[in-house]
Amino acid sequence: MDINNVIRDYVTCVTSNGVTLPNGGSWISALCIYYNITEPVNGSWLVAYCNFKGISTPVNGSWTIALANSLSITEPLNGSWWYAIANEACNGSTPVVPFIWNLNTNQWNAEIRTFSLT
Repeated sequence: MDINNVIRDYVTCVTSNGVTLPNGGSWISALCIYYNITEPVNGSWLVAYCNFKGISTPVNGSWTIALANSLSITEPLNGSWWYAIANEACNGSTPVVPFIWNLNTNQWNAEIRTFSLT
């Protein structure tokens, strides 16, 4: 398994194919740039992305595991946390928070869905 492929899969899935090439040196930096995150945090694009998603602390010293935990993933899949993360993003059953006034718990800056009047 190539880790860059599962990270690429994650990035393309969460952006609905809005990111199709690495940008800024990696797939994670491309994801950050897509979300207008302009610089790494402590030298890490992954930390910047986690902070953007409201994740402020690594789990067991790992930001990857922290990202997985935010998706309710409790163990690696096929020996890889990134494989599990990509699988959940691309094939998962994570419920979407509804657009209901006073019930939407998404943070405005983490919202990726497109609003529409139709």
